[in-house]
Amino acid sequence: MGGAGEMDALLPGTRHLIRFSGVIVKLRPGRSRSIEAGVFSAFPPAGRTCDPMAAEWTVLGAGSILPRAGFGCAGHALRPGSGSRVTLFDCGPGTLRALGQAGIALGEVERVAVSHFHPDHWLDLLALAFARRNPACQPPAALEIVGPRGLGELLERAASILGERSWLRFEGAAIVEVDPERCDAPLERGPVRLAWVATLHTPESIAWRADLADGSSVAYSGDTGENRAVADLAHDADLFVCECSFPDEMMVERHLTPASAGRLANAARCRRLLLTHFYPSLDPEAARDGAARHFGGPIEVSRDGSVHGIGPRAKSGTGRSGS
Repeated sequence: MGGAGEMDALLPGTRHLIRFSGVIVKLRPGRSRSIEAGVFSAFPPAGRTCDPMAAEWTVLGAGSILPRAGFGCAGHALRPGSGSRVTLFDCGPGTLRALGQAGIALGEVERVAVSHFHPDHWLDLLALAFARRNPACQPPAALEIVGPRGLGELLERAASILGERSWLRFEGAAIVEVDPERCDAPLERGPVRLAWVATLHTPESIAWRADLADGSSVAYSGDTGENRAVADLAHDADLFVCECSFPDEMMVERHLTPASAGRLANAARCRRLLLTHFYPSLDPEAARDGAARHFGGPIEVSRDGSVHGIGPRAKSGTGRSGS
């Protein structure tokens, strides 16, 4: 990567731009973190131990931007082991409220991985920035926000709505931008290793894969069409969290239906499929039945608050509803 476009994307007042493995790192002045070989010293060390059998995926938002009880905007939480901090995948409106319902404290969130810039996938990042300024959260825990190139500029422009001293501007956080078209090397983050591919849903859209210290793995499609690169990313994943937006007869370009989600999971040869991102027009159980015609493995359906095991012993049906 490289080029003038990346330099132009620097936030106003940003002093640091570090490139490695297709990644841009931006740090606010006065709040820098030391970086070596793509690893932030402020984050947990690679040798930190966690209970591998406790790895869980919590659905914070299983739906879309359209109102539907039990199916909020996109948001998910990965806890790689008992006692470990949490990585969020997307942070759509209502995610912070859902954290409380899931029993996840604000200080437990060490990272947010954003898939793309549609508001139903990131807008609660502004609420997160404001919440971290609350006196009850001082000093705020180290936080990393990672996403497609342009993420830093997006957050700065959104925060600037309230002026230079905006309450929506992140403090004590590192913003890491990745090139959607390149993942020369995964991001090594303690017990979590993150890789990505472009989904082509929008120019910046990416899908994520997290490989955990115990050898298990989870892939998150974000929003995508039936994209072979996403299937390759999710290959042999213990859990493939895959969007399934509309009924087959209402197919929308660059989104998935039960049939196309099933075909994508079959191409990925994942071990378990978790369907999510349901619009009101799609019944989740009908989605399960439709996907099962194309994917022979276990299929689970998400709902706000449902929890799904990831580790080697997790089996179909382990998903449980939140309180």
